[in-house]
Amino acid sequence: MKIAAAALVAATSLAAMMPSTDAHGYIAFPPAQYKDPATATNYNAIITASINTAFAGKKWDDNPTANTKTFTAAFKKSGYTSLKQMLDKKVPGCQNSRTDFTPIKTKTYKTMEWQNDWEHKGFIDSHHGPCEIWLNNTRVLHNDDCVATYTTYPAVLPVNYSVCKGNCILTFYWLALHEPNWQIYKHCVPVNYS
Repeated sequence: MKIAAAALVAATSLAAMMPSTDAHGYIAFPPAQYKDPATATNYNAIITASINTAFAGKKWDDNPTANTKTFTAAFKKSGYTSLKQMLDKKVPGCQNSRTDFTPIKTKTYKTMEWQNDWEHKGFIDSHHGPCEIWLNNTRVLHNDDCVATYTTYPAVLPVNYSVCKGNCILTFYWLALHEPNWQIYKHCVPVNYS
């Protein structure tokens, strides 16, 4: 009985030390800070095709690349002008990202880095879908399939920080379309370009 109890304690301890299965990624540069670092890599919310009639009646249980192509075509008919416009209603604010620290100086930088340390990837291979980067209310990047485009570890995304005059909030949006329940990722970092 003591051996079984010891084995149970050991197994529970080992499981607690394992990285979360929700380890999808985080902004590595400029370095983001999180209210709860244990959940920094989790998605923020789930939405489905019911968010807009343009997505209704489409096949969303195909492979991730096909789902992304379907989304890209349907998005043009959705009335949304950006991923930000679509996702801010479902994920207001910066969620788990902290914005209450000294902005990161970005005068000499031209990129943002996204990474998944659990799989040693930028974006998870299966999580195809669009992403955007905004500096306050200016979009500085949009891509219809960030997994296919940014394939390094970490994923290196171009950013024109010069559109930020003084302090700004860099906001990264990513919608993973690998299944009918779409995962929203929204992360923020305070930055300064002066």
